[in-house]
Amino acid sequence: MLELRRFALLARAHWAESWRKYAWFLAAGVLLHLAISIVCFAGEAGFTSFDVDGQRSLYFTGLFVLAPIFASRYFLPMSSRASALLALMRPASVFEKWLLAALTIAVLYPLAYTLAFYLVDAPDRWLACAQAKHYAMQQAQVLARSPLGEQRAAFLREQATFRPEEYRLMFPWMDVKSWRAPVGIVLLLCSLQGMAVFGSLFFRAVPLVKTVLCCLLLVLVCMVLTAVFKSRPDVVLSYWGHRRPLSPLQEILYPALWLAYPGLFWLASFLALKEREIAP
Repeated sequence: MLELRRFALLARAHWAESWRKYAWFLAAGVLLHLAISIVCFAGEAGFTSFDVDGQRSLYFTGLFVLAPIFASRYFLPMSSRASALLALMRPASVFEKWLLAALTIAVLYPLAYTLAFYLVDAPDRWLACAQAKHYAMQQAQVLARSPLGEQRAAFLREQATFRPEEYRLMFPWMDVKSWRAPVGIVLLLCSLQGMAVFGSLFFRAVPLVKTVLCCLLLVLVCMVLTAVFKSRPDVVLSYWGHRRPLSPLQEILYPALWLAYPGLFWLASFLALKEREIAP
């Protein structure tokens, strides 16, 4: 089912054909990040958007938005019959094609996204740190010159305190106190990516739009069922974050659900690709 030499040849052929479109996709993400940075710095105190919390929010927002879009575009040649036949006729097993897709989407893309993110974030952080220091000096001068009320003086004194640790370069693993939070993030990201890949293979026409619509419908159904049965989905969703007292059965079912979702989506994508091989 998996022959390493054949898999290596498949990967080499795929990258020879696709590296340009992957580079353009990352370049588009970098330009979007740059545009957001320009808009933020245009404000009077826009530098506050690039403290550690701001960098973290921007990183994970971009990752969770762009990663499913990238995943949905991996099998884009399948949308036209001619390119689909060419892709399906390659001398490799279905499992090898699926494995290459999984490695590219779930492993290589997050790494490439992280490197592309820091191309813009590192200069942003440096500029924000310099502006924050300058702003604190200005507030200190105002505080020294002007007789102010107690509340106003306390506010300016707070603003005049420059804390360089708040503008240090953010890393995804920074301030991680437990292994649970990264596991939850990885499982959620894999679920979204697997859903996007399955939708791109299951739907023959406009797969991205149909996948998004199906996701919205699924969310609405879950909301209705939650209201009808008065359930607590937040307990399941926050399983990897905030620890709550759970029963022994819940301690088994909740992580099983979290593992089942990405596993089922990626299994469904494998079966959808196999079905395409049988009936292109």
